[in-house]
Amino acid sequence: MAKRDFELIREREIGELNARAFFYRHRTGAELLSLVNEDENKVFGINFRTPVADSTGVAHIMEHAVLCGSRKYLVKEPFVELIKGSLNTFLNAFTYPDRTCYPVASQNLQDFYNLIDVYLDAVFFPRLTPQVLQQEGWHYELDGLDEPLTYKGVVFNEMKGAYSDPESLLATHAQHSLFPDNTYGQDSGGDPRHIPELTFEQFERFHAEYYHPANARIFFYGDDDPERRFELLEEYLGDFEPRQVDASIEVQPRFTESTRVVRGYAAPPGGEESARSMVTVNWLLEGEVDADERRALHILEHALIGTPGSPLRKALIDSGLGEDLTGSGMEGELAQTFFGVGLKGVEPGKVDAAAELIVAALEQIAREGIDAEMKEASLNTFEFRMRENNTGSYPRGLVLMLRALGDWLYDRDPFAALEFEDVLARIRQRMAADDRYLEDLIRRHLLDNVHRTTVILEPDVELEARQEEEERIRLETARAEMNRADLEGVMAAAAELRERQGMPDSPEALATLPRLQLGDLERKIKRVPIEVGEVEGTRLLHHDLFTNGIAYVEIGMDLRALTQELLPYVNLFGRALLEMGTEREDFVRLGQRIGARTGGMWTQSLVSTVRGSGEAATWLLLRGKGMVD
Repeated sequence: MAKRDFELIREREIGELNARAFFYRHRTGAELLSLVNEDENKVFGINFRTPVADSTGVAHIMEHAVLCGSRKYLVKEPFVELIKGSLNTFLNAFTYPDRTCYPVASQNLQDFYNLIDVYLDAVFFPRLTPQVLQQEGWHYELDGLDEPLTYKGVVFNEMKGAYSDPESLLATHAQHSLFPDNTYGQDSGGDPRHIPELTFEQFERFHAEYYHPANARIFFYGDDDPERRFELLEEYLGDFEPRQVDASIEVQPRFTESTRVVRGYAAPPGGEESARSMVTVNWLLEGEVDADERRALHILEHALIGTPGSPLRKALIDSGLGEDLTGSGMEGELAQTFFGVGLKGVEPGKVDAAAELIVAALEQIAREGIDAEMKEASLNTFEFRMRENNTGSYPRGLVLMLRALGDWLYDRDPFAALEFEDVLARIRQRMAADDRYLEDLIRRHLLDNVHRTTVILEPDVELEARQEEEERIRLETARAEMNRADLEGVMAAAAELRERQGMPDSPEALATLPRLQLGDLERKIKRVPIEVGEVEGTRLLHHDLFTNGIAYVEIGMDLRALTQELLPYVNLFGRALLEMGTEREDFVRLGQRIGARTGGMWTQSLVSTVRGSGEAATWLLLRGKGMVD
């Protein structure tokens, strides 16, 4: 029986998720977090800790490469073929600064099993060839013996785009500034200047080193048979023996003094945009931050910058030094927690004033205190988010997996991030007993913390030309080291790659992929329950669904009474309704009251046609949510 190779470490009922959680360790060292509940949107994920020692993008390229064919599935791109015929609700992969994640989700059981099998075969037995590295990572292109050499590759081109986006670049520089001595000081996605340094030998070694069950954290969630999960895994884990994998994350040593980093971004010549800078102030938080304090810090983050009336956000916007916040928020899902806040659209000569204002505003907030109503609103908002677990377009189980990895990846309790009732109760008690608890967090983690960096990103109209020239020189240097045979080899390899890319998969290769059969499909249409009533002449629709004690209310206002000239202002009116205050309360107090007493309110305009007719339907929807009791 497949289950015999899994040792149950512990199990627990997690009432917040209405799930039973089991934590196992396989004989190979693989860890399994198995959540069993009644959610039909089933989720599987296999995750590897993948620290990098350079910015060649090897982790990112590997994420792409393993999905380019495997031992069992012989097509060139199983991922693309799966999308064509799968009923998945999620199918993707992620590269983080220190991990690579491969999650899938589906409401159809057979589809779910098919996706799991393809992904397990992909991560453990990919067909890693030089051509895969050339396609997904980088390769030389040469159109003729007298033509210039160029770089091509999926990740190379993707990261060129990322490095041309100023806000993405600012976030990268901010993280690197805080972690100059460990893996977080490298770019796991890849720096276009360094991606061409990756060799096929290094590429193969990276997979052999980290893509082993001993380094795997495996996750299941949903209403599928929990016993079948062991069978699916054992088919692959059974091919491996236990071994040690060194995927440790080195701790960044503390700074003894703050630092200032100035970088440029490629700005278009002329125009006001080319004269605007960005600045962010960043802190590596003090010491080991436990689960309680991480959540308290999220509450603090919301209190400081989470709403238009939040004191730090308001101080920065009201200063007129910048157009909007950027690079702001807390990163609490890596081995060490950090926080940053910044401004974009800063005029030349004012970046230092903006950086000083960030610190001065925090000093004033810590000294004078955060408004009690703002604290209550932030605590309520955070609590509501945890209870609601609204994950947007992501399946709920996927978000829970990513949340658990924030502890699990660093050998902490994987259940800790999934339970919140007791933690929230402790935080609420702490805040009630100590009205300066959040202010003390500001003082300890930010103001009295010298592990701080100020990162300034300045517009540089000549940067793009310099970067292109540097790339041209690197390519010319590489070409100068090649003889005629080498150059012909480059041309032949690129031609062979293009031929392979253009060649369709054979019927035999396509037949290796699992396909859903008609009998695998659910024959009954799932209907949303609805009751139609009337209250004082207004139609009322009621949907009786499980919502975990949360009531969702939507009021629709028919806009057909408006003239055509006023319709373009509907969205502006919707924002003004919630963001400009009332006769009795300014927008700050109104926002605090909404945050403290509800789960949020928002507006949306809806323009559609009435089914079965050409008549237009135009509505302004006022939406809100709150606890039932």
